[in-house]
Amino acid sequence: MTMASFSSREVSSTKPRGFQPPRESAFIWDALTQDTNVSVIILDSAGIIEFANDRAVESFKLKSKEGCIGKSIAEYLPADLIRDRMNLAKECLASGKALTIEGMTNGVLLHCTFRPVPGGRVMSVSHLAAPNDPMSAKTEPGVVKAQVQDPGSLSVLTTREMEILKLIGLGLSSAEIARRLDRSVKTVEWHRVSLGDKLGVTNRVELARIAIGAGLVGVDQPRTANGAPSNN
Repeated sequence: MTMASFSSREVSSTKPRGFQPPRESAFIWDALTQDTNVSVIILDSAGIIEFANDRAVESFKLKSKEGCIGKSIAEYLPADLIRDRMNLAKECLASGKALTIEGMTNGVLLHCTFRPVPGGRVMSVSHLAAPNDPMSAKTEPGVVKAQVQDPGSLSVLTTREMEILKLIGLGLSSAEIARRLDRSVKTVEWHRVSLGDKLGVTNRVELARIAIGAGLVGVDQPRTANGAPSNN
C-alpha cells in the first residue's frame, strides 16, 4: 500500500502512536522542534503522522499536536499535492538520503527537507522559501521543484499580479515596478488595486506582508539600485 492511497477509513482502524526521539539526543530534538521557527512532522511509511510540532500544526492546519497523531497527512492536504510530496518522501526512504523540495502548500512557498528516520519513518522539516531571486523560476542548487503547487488564497492572482506582489514585497515603488516590467505606472497601480481587492487588504504595506508571509520574498532581502534583488 502506498502512502498516497492510504484512506481515512483505513486510518481510523490504525492505533495512534507517537514518535519518541532517542533519549541521548533529546536536547537536540527540543532545539529543532521548539527553539526554531520550522515545521517538523514525522510520518511513517504509510503517511501516518507520528509527531508534529506547534509550527507544523499552525502551518498545515493539523488541528492540534495530539489530535493529528495517528491520522493520515492526506486528511489535511489536497490529494494531488499529497501524491507528489509522498512520492518524494518515498524516494527519500528508498535512497536513505535527505531530499529538499520547493513548493507551495496552503498558499505558502516552502522549502521542505525529507530525511529518513530509523524504523521506516521520514522526517519533514519545512520553512519559508524566500528565494534569493524571487523573480526567477529557477530553484537553488540541490533543491527539487515540486510538480504540484497549492497556491491557496493566492490562486485568485494572475501571473502578472503575482509578479507585482513579489516586487511590492521587495519594497519597490510603483514607478520602480513599472520600469522593471516595462509597463506604465498607471498599469502597475491598476494591478496593485486589483491585488488589494482580491486579497482583502487596503495598502501596499499589507501586500508586502502577504508576500513575505507567503515565503515569496525575504523580510531582509536586499535589492540593487535598479530594484532587482541582490544575491549578496
